[in-house]
Order: sequence, then structure tokens, then C-alpha cells
Amino acid sequence: MSTHPSESIPQEEEENHTVLLPEDYVQKFDPDAYLQFYFSQDAIEDGTRVSLFALPVFAQLMLQTMRPNERETLLDIGAGPTVYSALCFRDVAKRVHLADYVDRNLDVLRKWVRREETIDWVPTIKVIKRTEGGPVPTENVCQEVEEKARGLVKSGGIHFADVHQNVVVPELAGKQADVLVSIFTLESACRNYEEYCKCVENMMRHLRSGGRFVLGSVLEDDEYNSGRQTIFHLLNLREQMILDALVAVGLDVANAKKYVLDGEGVMFIMATKL
Repeated sequence: MSTHPSESIPQEEEENHTVLLPEDYVQKFDPDAYLQFYFSQDAIEDGTRVSLFALPVFAQLMLQTMRPNERETLLDIGAGPTVYSALCFRDVAKRVHLADYVDRNLDVLRKWVRREETIDWVPTIKVIKRTEGGPVPTENVCQEVEEKARGLVKSGGIHFADVHQNVVVPELAGKQADVLVSIFTLESACRNYEEYCKCVENMMRHLRSGGRFVLGSVLEDDEYNSGRQTIFHLLNLREQMILDALVAVGLDVANAKKYVLDGEGVMFIMATKL
């Protein structure tokens, strides 16, 4: 599940709210409320979403350091109902696979591929384009970006994923991607650090040796608002705990590109699988 940590719980509600657990996602996660809360025009104008800052930077680094035949496939595990990985990495890969645990999220993604109304991604695309540099994009440019991303997902696919299984994405069993992305996912799916480490290990089976792993993590927080004050549990993780888990599965953390945004309580890292 793709989560955003940047919305805290109002003080007066801290005492009374119910914190939902990983097993509650199938029944209680509302993709429409989530998209409105984080990706509507008003939400985007409130402040640039932290995930939209780091990913275009990583995309540019991939373009500079990987040959085209080394970056043909991208898999986003825990995409939720969002398509920003396809938007940000549209020039990197030829095929994008979006995977998530919640059927309702997969339905939203399929609607987007069919051009059925989900949410207007133009405000998000404008933030991405601003991060990439250049003039403010016109509506036509934004449509071109979205159509390119949509084509990549059509070429790839939309899949069920369960990070707790040895084969996280059953439809891609035995296949390894060139780029693996997971943004604010594992900390919402895991109850303890042992589970977390096992899930990282499971995910790495879908990444080839020499491929890039892009991880977005919430740091040292216990919960987040998924929209309409629906509060979900987060596994409280320190930066070093995350880095240790990545090293344990053979990622080159020493030479990784990393951003730690202390004010937002998040970390983004891109590391190569040895």
C-alpha cells in the first residue's frame, strides 16, 4: 500500500481514534478517499508530495547510468491506487507493472488504463514536470505524459501482490524486473521488524542482479491517515534498521543514492542489487 506520512493526526483526536492493522486493508482501505486526500488539486496545491520529489531524480540517474536494455521492465510493489511511479519513470522503462494487495486498488488502476474516471492526475504531473525542470507544462504536455505512462502499464500489467509470500507477485513468478519500486508500503504491511526483513527478502526475488531498487520509507512513525480520518498502523522504523535490512538481502547500500527528509519523516533510497 502506498502511504504518505505528511498528514499528522489532530491533537484532540489522538486519544480516541482507532488504529487499523495490516489485516484490515482489504475491508477498510478506501482508494477514492485516499486519492482525494493526497492527490486532489487542493491536496497537491497544499504542498509538493514528498514522493514526487525524489522519484524524478532517481529516474534521471537511471537514464544516465543504465543502458536502455538494462532498464526495460519496472515493477512497483504496493502501488495502491496510484500511478505516479509510471508517470515518474515513463522515460526509463518500456514496461511498467503495478502490483498491490487490495482488489479495490487494482480496480482503480484498471479503470485508469481504460481511461475511465478515477482522479485527475494533471496536478501531480505538473509537480513531476516541475521537479524535472523546464517550462510549466501545458495541458497537452500533461496529457502526453499520462498517455505514455498508460501505454507502459498496458505493456506491463496490473497484478495482485502479497509481500508476505515467497512469490510476492504470483503472475510474475520466475520473472525479475530491472527496476523494483516500493514507496511507503512495507511499514504499513508489517507488524514487526522480523516480518519487515522477511518481506524485503521476498520482494528481492523479483529484482535481477544489477537492477535498481527504489524504496520510500516512513521513519519513526506509528500511524498515518489514509483519508477521512481512517488511521492505519505503521511499523516504527529507524533509518539504520531499514539500511540493515537492505544490506542483508544483497543491496549495495554503501554506494546508494539517499535522501532523508527529517522535516517530513521520510527516507528515499536507490540501491543496486549486487
